[in-house]
Amino acid sequence: MKESVFSMLPSEIQTQINALLDQVDEEKIEEKREHYAEIWQHKYELFASQIHNIDMEFVETLDQADTRGAILLSYSGSLISLSPVKNKGRFLEYASIKFRSDVPDYIYGQGVRINGVISKDAVAEFTGSPLKQSSSLYRIAVCPLGTSESDQEQRIREATVYLTNGFIKINRTQMGQTSADVDQFTVKSITAFIAKKHDLTQIAARAIIDDYVSTIEAGVLLGERVNVGKMGAITLKLQDPKKARVMKNIQTGEDILIPAKPATLVPKFIVSKALKEKGARVDPAFLGLEKPESEEMDD
Repeated sequence: MKESVFSMLPSEIQTQINALLDQVDEEKIEEKREHYAEIWQHKYELFASQIHNIDMEFVETLDQADTRGAILLSYSGSLISLSPVKNKGRFLEYASIKFRSDVPDYIYGQGVRINGVISKDAVAEFTGSPLKQSSSLYRIAVCPLGTSESDQEQRIREATVYLTNGFIKINRTQMGQTSADVDQFTVKSITAFIAKKHDLTQIAARAIIDDYVSTIEAGVLLGERVNVGKMGAITLKLQDPKKARVMKNIQTGEDILIPAKPATLVPKFIVSKALKEKGARVDPAFLGLEKPESEEMDD
């Protein structure tokens, strides 16, 4: 008999899950307990994979003398991101993505300092932050020694956005929505996410997004190669003219004349090497895709 996911989780996580089952019908408790356990396991697998992909490493402790930035995962599933030390303080971002919610709670702080030592399996305490202490920590991830401050900030910022949205997606899909139903990355949802994350009104956030997109569009239509962050670049490319040709209508079998088309400028998106590399590191299983079978070698 296959061992349950719940039974393999640390006792602290089991306690967190059991606390959610107070109002669940007795006959459904075991099923619900296992369901929450699977959600937690998916979140941790995503967390561990992302930490590996951005070349961060797990440590047991982080003390005040260590100026590196860090990402902390608590047993309750909350994420705490700490920037490298600047002017004797850090920027802190806390995101709580509960099992039964896809709307994270955010807390921010600047000039934050660590109290004592941050240790695995213990609460972390902070000074100068709206978040005074965390719940007990499950994992502590830091950048390798020697990583530049700007590189640390970039890795932590990107990982935080990715993991926050990844945890939300896991909540939504595991609670019964299919990937097609998840509207997390529509303009409306992205606007709401950015507005809440940066303490803006949705009107202000949407105005910034619209201006950004319009400026990119203007640059492309003016013949410029416009970089779109680390995703790549958009430019106009002259598409070769096409001669008139005859094709078959697959439904009726009749011949259809496709008229000639002159040379036309068309937008082209050029994917960056960095995004291709990141895409190659994504686990197909997380996207619900099966890994392609390896080709058989000739004898």
